[in-house]
Amino acid sequence: MMDRILTNKWSVRIISLIFAAILFTSVTSAAGNNSLTTTEGVYVDVINNVPVEVYYDKDNMNVTGVPDTVDVTVSGSKGLVQLAKTQANLIAYIDLTNAKVGTQSVKIEIKGLSDRLKGTVNPPTAKVTLAEKVTKKYSVEVELNKSVIADGYEAGSIKTDPKKVSITGSKEILDQIAYVKATVSNEKDQTSDFTTKATISAFDVNLNKLDVDINPEEVEVTVPVSKIGKTVPLRFQQSGNPADKTVTITSITSEDEKVTVIGSEAVTDKVEQITIPIDVTQVTEDKTLEVPVPVPTGATSVTPTSVKVKIKTGKKQNDQSSNEPSESDGQPTNKSPNVTEPDTPTKDAGKDTDKQDDSADQDASTGQKSTEFKDVPISIIGLVRSETYNTEYLDPKSGKVSITISGIKKDIDALGRNDFNIVANMSNLQDGTHTIPLTVHGLASNFTFTLSQSKAEIQVTKKVADASDQISN
Repeated sequence: MMDRILTNKWSVRIISLIFAAILFTSVTSAAGNNSLTTTEGVYVDVINNVPVEVYYDKDNMNVTGVPDTVDVTVSGSKGLVQLAKTQANLIAYIDLTNAKVGTQSVKIEIKGLSDRLKGTVNPPTAKVTLAEKVTKKYSVEVELNKSVIADGYEAGSIKTDPKKVSITGSKEILDQIAYVKATVSNEKDQTSDFTTKATISAFDVNLNKLDVDINPEEVEVTVPVSKIGKTVPLRFQQSGNPADKTVTITSITSEDEKVTVIGSEAVTDKVEQITIPIDVTQVTEDKTLEVPVPVPTGATSVTPTSVKVKIKTGKKQNDQSSNEPSESDGQPTNKSPNVTEPDTPTKDAGKDTDKQDDSADQDASTGQKSTEFKDVPISIIGLVRSETYNTEYLDPKSGKVSITISGIKKDIDALGRNDFNIVANMSNLQDGTHTIPLTVHGLASNFTFTLSQSKAEIQVTKKVADASDQISN
């Protein structure tokens, strides 16, 4: 069988080709893995990343342009080449002890290599700049990462110790310094004054870090922290009823349960929660809305400025829908378990002033009771520059509405007119006629209520004084 294969010229050719391919692969692999070639018994290999030292007057001079490392090609006997690769004797260096000030091309040399080996440096030269050292003092600017100060707080006037640092380098590099910064990043969500250490760096106008000597390298940073805001819960209040009487609102929720009110402490101390009215008159199915968060009176802003609200619906039962009040009754039901608001009036006045119909709708089995407060004035909040604007109620013309409040009998009996306000929030509104949803502020969560109307039409106009000023001009 073997004789037959060897006598066949095509079999011999194929076998020869296979052996040639194996031999070629073996040689190539060996050369690639070891970076080793042989020529008449001389071995060649490359020692990578040899550190470069530079010799110069370090007290008075500054050097730039020196490469950190170079590659050295070594040739000689196999044993000595391999020994040179395993030992750390090889050093690359640049000698500038007798060099003149200025930019120049200098040779990179090596030492620590056996006399029986030959070494070639790559790159063989470097373009370096030798300059006299200059030292200047710079004020330190402190930079706080966003995560350092907690939401609702702010940093005051930051102090450093020392206030200035000495920076040494060539005049050319010092002239490039635009910022000297101490960055504080290792602190998180601070709510009170704190002191920490921060490392200093120098940057040019493009915020590229400069290679200079800074003394000291760290400063002590003292940061005063003060409260500028308050985190309060969000509440959502249903405004109106769906036009489709077979649809009922089962829940109004949001993933954003809290917001931060930014303002002076005197303002934020009065804010306990923020109530957002949600108009459901056009809702026929589950829906997600993005609604703005109203800014409480006197506050600067809120964070976030808007939230996404999920409205879930259901279908009314026939027997229940027949008992629901119709729109023609003028009494849309606004039910909400969360309607507490910071500007709750004080309870100095008599509890039962303006209370009407105390005997209405008492259910002996459940202890439930309803009472009506008539002609309750609508309070306007949030109007920008209210001192320069007049407001006029178009509907209702009296600026008053009635409210029927239901709850447990003992709670209803203790309820007074000063326990709630009916509010029209006119934040960010100016000239013109506006239809504003009415909300109830200050009413405890254990009550439900019905307003005689869910919206008010209010006209805003500039005061006459402004118009007369324009005429005189």
